[in-house]
Amino acid sequence: MVRIQVLGLGNRQHRQLSNNLMAALASIGLRADVEQVTDVDDILQLKVRSIPAIIYNGRIFFENGYTPTVEELREMLSAQAVEH
Repeated sequence: MVRIQVLGLGNRQHRQLSNNLMAALASIGLRADVEQVTDVDDILQLKVRSIPAIIYNGRIFFENGYTPTVEELREMLSAQAVEH
């Protein structure tokens, strides 16, 4: 199963990213184990440049502090699903 970690501090931007991700997953019918990572120490151990960010099966995406749209997430998820 696909493992996705959503990194953030639980603020508005993090919640928006989580909501967009869930909508994107539903729109393409992809089942995933989605984990919310909100502990600062855990986030630091994952070595992302900024938050919010997404880690898809160990690969970091959207770590530039930008909240991607549902469409952008759908495109990323679809591309990753084809690779795996």
